[in-house]
Amino acid sequence: MSARIHFVRHAETLFNVNGQLQGWCDAPLTERGEGQVAALGERMRQVPLAAAFMSDLTRTRTTMAGALAGHPHLVPTPMRELREWHFGSWEGQPNPSLWGPVFAELGTTYAPGNFAGITADGFDDLIDAIHRSDPLGRADSALDVRTRVDAALATVVAAAEDAALAGTGDVLVVTHGSVLGSILHALVPESRPRTGFPNCGIVSVTWHEGQGIADPIDASCA
Repeated sequence: MSARIHFVRHAETLFNVNGQLQGWCDAPLTERGEGQVAALGERMRQVPLAAAFMSDLTRTRTTMAGALAGHPHLVPTPMRELREWHFGSWEGQPNPSLWGPVFAELGTTYAPGNFAGITADGFDDLIDAIHRSDPLGRADSALDVRTRVDAALATVVAAAEDAALAGTGDVLVVTHGSVLGSILHALVPESRPRTGFPNCGIVSVTWHEGQGIADPIDASCA
């Protein structure tokens, strides 16, 4: 018995375009983001779906609403556990204001090509460096993120296994870019996309006998 789970990053927002740290903040979708949502709905229309889960933040709710345009019978479940990493005092700030010093602490310079190097063994060191950099101490620790991800995956994987056993379809999850990396690292440890996840990018995972295999990123809706 194999279960299928489709993980999607939310559509493009104003913060994404502006290069701001978004975290638990919300920003409206851009015009391009609205187009991505429409494309996602068409992409998912032909996929049999038995259940859907999303972060409880507005940008993921909006993305999910479009994704389920062809599945009006399906009511998605919002989950706080699927939220993005919380960047604490850095939320809303320009990306380099956080990533510059954090990358330096981890021994490299802030550049897209260096992200894979500092996360080769997972995301814990990076998340804890963000936590240490927050003067108010509100940013997530690695333990915070792992606890949320483990709880989310317990629910999502159980739903996918039930759906596969019943033959009712796949499971759709709409979440965020950074936490999607954490989710895939937990579910499919060898899967580490080097370029991040585009807005409305899809990563489909086949779950079989306690192990996951991830397809390449589907950027057709990006």
